[in-house]
Amino acid sequence: MVNVNGEKVGNASEEEESEDVESSEEERQRRGTEPTATVQETSGSTDQAKDEQESEDSEEDEGEEEGTESDLSSESSLKKKLKKKTKADSAWLRPSRKRKRRTIHKESETDVLPQTSAPAHDDEPQTHVLPSESVSINKTPQSEDTSVSAVEDSQELPLCSCRMETPKSREILILADRKCMATESMDGQLTRCQSAVLKHEMMRPSNSVQLLVLCEDHRSGMVKHQCCPGCGFFCRAGTFMECQPDISISHRFHQACASMLKGQSFCPHCGDEASKAKEVTIAKADTTSTVPVVAAHGPATHAAPEGRADTTTGSSLYLAPVAEVSGRADSSLPIRSSGLDALAIPGSSRNAALQAEMGTPAPPTLASGAPRETLESILVALDTEKPKKLRFHPKQLYLSAKSGELKRVVHMLVDGIDPNFKMESQSKRTSLHAAAEGGFINICHMLVQAGANLDMCDEDQRTPLMEACENNHMEVALYLLRAGASAKHKDVEGFTCLHLAAKSGHYKIVEHLLTTGLIDINCQDDGGWTAMIWATEYKHVDQVKLLLSKGADTSIRDKEENICLHWAAFSGSVEISELLLNARCSLQAVNVHGDSPLHIAARENRLDCVKLFLSRGADVLLKNREGESPPDCCSHNSRAWAVLQANRKDRDAKSIRLGHAEEKLLHSDVSLGQEQVPIPCVNSVDSEPYPEDYKYISENCVTSPMNIDRNITHLQYCVCKEDCSASICMCGQLSLRCWYDKTGCLLPEFCREEPPLIFECNHACSCWRTCKNRVVQNGIRTRLQLFRTSKKGWGVRALQDIPQGTFVCEYVGEIITESEAELRQNDAYLFSLDDKPEDQYCIDARYYGNISRFLNHMCEPNLFACRVFTTHQDLRFPHIAFFASENIAAGEELGFNYGDHFWEVKSKLFSCECGSSKCKYSSAAMASLQADSTPEDQQQPSALPDTSSSNSPS
Repeated sequence: MVNVNGEKVGNASEEEESEDVESSEEERQRRGTEPTATVQETSGSTDQAKDEQESEDSEEDEGEEEGTESDLSSESSLKKKLKKKTKADSAWLRPSRKRKRRTIHKESETDVLPQTSAPAHDDEPQTHVLPSESVSINKTPQSEDTSVSAVEDSQELPLCSCRMETPKSREILILADRKCMATESMDGQLTRCQSAVLKHEMMRPSNSVQLLVLCEDHRSGMVKHQCCPGCGFFCRAGTFMECQPDISISHRFHQACASMLKGQSFCPHCGDEASKAKEVTIAKADTTSTVPVVAAHGPATHAAPEGRADTTTGSSLYLAPVAEVSGRADSSLPIRSSGLDALAIPGSSRNAALQAEMGTPAPPTLASGAPRETLESILVALDTEKPKKLRFHPKQLYLSAKSGELKRVVHMLVDGIDPNFKMESQSKRTSLHAAAEGGFINICHMLVQAGANLDMCDEDQRTPLMEACENNHMEVALYLLRAGASAKHKDVEGFTCLHLAAKSGHYKIVEHLLTTGLIDINCQDDGGWTAMIWATEYKHVDQVKLLLSKGADTSIRDKEENICLHWAAFSGSVEISELLLNARCSLQAVNVHGDSPLHIAARENRLDCVKLFLSRGADVLLKNREGESPPDCCSHNSRAWAVLQANRKDRDAKSIRLGHAEEKLLHSDVSLGQEQVPIPCVNSVDSEPYPEDYKYISENCVTSPMNIDRNITHLQYCVCKEDCSASICMCGQLSLRCWYDKTGCLLPEFCREEPPLIFECNHACSCWRTCKNRVVQNGIRTRLQLFRTSKKGWGVRALQDIPQGTFVCEYVGEIITESEAELRQNDAYLFSLDDKPEDQYCIDARYYGNISRFLNHMCEPNLFACRVFTTHQDLRFPHIAFFASENIAAGEELGFNYGDHFWEVKSKLFSCECGSSKCKYSSAAMASLQADSTPEDQQQPSALPDTSSSNSPS
């Protein structure tokens, strides 16, 4: 049963139609209005139409088999069901009213084509069937040849089926996801309706268009002939042709979609001459929610639900990928919209025609050259070559993309194959993975324009961009990055594009990735390896130089606490080892096994590296956790062993001659891994072991309730979407402005004498965690060393050059009240949090602290303190952050000014040993100061807590 003009009618067979005509003829004979030969002619014509239908169905099947270029045995069960369903609905492919029309016209003596169709196109749905036979025919005496010619003309001109329905199909409902399948042509753009479907019966404007499930709005538009039978697009806004066989009836269609017969064009709805139609412009109206689709304007057909290209028109491309149920792409992202000219090539005549017709400019896609010419020739061939009916399986798209078969890829995309289909047998890779791996930029372009997901992952979480970077396809990588592919994505092992390119030695790709600023140069994979470590192990000297020039950190440790120099020793690359040593890479760094780079070089028998390390002062006596020194790690018959033994004897003799101890590594990391970079401890002064009389912590702690306001609703926060560099950033406004540059250093105009409060972005902000207004909260990133001084006890020095304004460390300890501080006997590690005498709090680093507790006083300091707020904004409890007040060279001791109040109290116990020419608290300077000071009984105690970290050397 089908609905015709709002009434359900069964599909009458040819015999039933003949009987109806015979009955009507008998009635007309009784009235004396029709000749008696009509019944015989009608019956004969009906049988002839039936034979033609069977013959055409047979030819169509043969044509499909001949035109098939794919393995039909791999066709999904859903495709076969849909194929059977289409054949079963053959009555709709060739409507019975066409055969009736042939009969009537064969009986008639004049060509009355426009009149036979008009009654079937009322403006409102009819409550009963109005077949074309009901139209009265005005006969004029003509020759028999003229009548036959008119009949032949009418047989070749199809009419629309806007008011016909077919029963609902579960398969098509699944494909449509129970949403309207209508595509609207609105102001030169194609948009797909996303409204819900209430009625599941299917409609279409003509046999050349796919059956559609429509929402109520588009069902009404279909009945009103607002859908073009040639391309299947709804004509809602823009410029179209409008045929009006009656004042209350209008048929909309595109000029290019008009039916052609013997050089003349006709309305595809009613068959009236197209010359009578008028070009009209329809204003845009409010419609339901739609999403853009990729298409080329013109008389094209929707992709068939069984994944088969319908090339009956073959005049232009319509590329709307439809995911098949049997191989539906596992993609959570929507298909990209690329406009009407998505597949057009810039500068081509094809694209110029599209722009002229649609009035929209074409965005640039590919650069001119061979790929552009190839794409243009293929797209032109699609218009000019003889149409073929092709059926493809989604798997073939992957194979063709991998083989670089551009023409087959384009055919499959036109055929409606999903570009995001995942190959189960190929680790769930997509066609874009295969094309990027092979370096086929033109295929990548076609897939992206067809809606391929740029960041689709395979089983190993690899993206197409990662495939291009690993295989050194620079052009493909550039194209994918310009298209919006993510460079920060990590695979299952934590590799990024930068890791893969650095490991493989692809210099240009590494250079480009670093210049884009899209990826962190010090990003670590799951093993803790950076791009620098990968380049070092695989001996890519040029890449190591490039990474060093871009600021790569050579002190970052992997999961076994190896640094780059360990891997340089392992690979035996002397040139890279020298580069790393010149970049201040530590020779004393040890891994979890206690091995130094010299241990590794000795074990691997890397003689040249052993000589280099020894010439730079490597400790030949250093023992690992197994109690082995470097000579113990190599064979006694090797040349490396001989060199190590000779060096040991020379150093022992030198030590005896000079009479001082060698610098000893007391601990590889006093932070015990709590900091981003290890902090070793060395002693070359005496036999004092590394300090263990405190607990190392990386954040402030409390031992009694402090009532710090950490309520997230009390935080002021920003809503920035970028890097918080704009003046509208709320956190920057609280700080007067954002004081950090893109490298995390304070701006030169920052006031160091009276530094303002700094409010960094917090966890309530909308910005990224990597925004530039987050520095102190990221922790220590500068390589520091705890060392034993000759006069001041323990001190801290830099192991790398530190630019001015760089954050060095935070003063961390136990937060206590001022009253609690007065009760504590040892006040050597106190630091006041506020200058206000009332309600004052302090940080005591005596029992809990970090590396900052060992910073000594300097009369000419290279560090200054600043109050910073990060996770909370309680003004009573700021973070005390130390920044470099000048450029600091590697090996230079770090310190800050304790202040005059400190020395007013402590000058009685010891004097300053900073060694500065401007020292105000040396023994000589203090003696001169005491001579001019007031009597002792009139001196007031200092309100500033003691921040000394110095102890008298033992």
